[in-house]
Amino acid sequence: MFLLNNEVTMKHIQSFLAIILILVIIIPVYADNQKLAMVAKTRGVVTFRHENERAFKNTAKAGTILENGDVIKTGKESFVALIFLDDKSQVKLLANCDLEIRGEKVRNQLNKDLSMNFGELKAEISDQRGGEFKISTPTSVASVKGTDFWILSDPRLGDKVIGLSGLVELMNQITGYTVSVGPNQTGLSLLNGSVNVQVTNPNDIPRDIVVNEKELQQLKIQFQTPRGDMKNIIIEYR
Repeated sequence: MFLLNNEVTMKHIQSFLAIILILVIIIPVYADNQKLAMVAKTRGVVTFRHENERAFKNTAKAGTILENGDVIKTGKESFVALIFLDDKSQVKLLANCDLEIRGEKVRNQLNKDLSMNFGELKAEISDQRGGEFKISTPTSVASVKGTDFWILSDPRLGDKVIGLSGLVELMNQITGYTVSVGPNQTGLSLLNGSVNVQVTNPNDIPRDIVVNEKELQQLKIQFQTPRGDMKNIIIEYR
């Protein structure tokens, strides 16, 4: 459900049109599944490109909608938090990381397939209710149903998957070997094709960046009134 915040009085036609525009953007997620995620929070330099583009010429900010095939990228000392529009799963990308976002509707389920080349990513995945959620790197594929975990991907060494809750199925793409990674466990998927599980070293867990729950439930639109004043429209969704 979407609720209009009282921060803006709806006496300006411009504000009304802005709300209609956002509803037109968001609602089709459930119709064609082309719009998959929303940027909830950024810090530093965060850019993205569409599937048919080569350059990262678009700046990502809170409220940016990411479509099927989009790639988002964080710069040095940067961060971005994403929320998926169908189930509120969250993904956080730390500095110097890129992520391609894809989704495919199979019957009434949305299978999500994310791909990263390197970097550090935290995933907080909601129950997929029969759907699939996969995150892949050049070395590994992590498949989840509903769990929290970190992926630390290094193109020179391989991947670490640090389980926080639930189970992650970690497969090495070179050999096809698979292991299950649970809470307080770290799965290692290496460039030589091996995979194994060990007890997590707390020092290996990256520092998490806390995103306020309210930030994940709001979409803020800034616009200029006919008088030249800058106003915000805040749409809350639950």
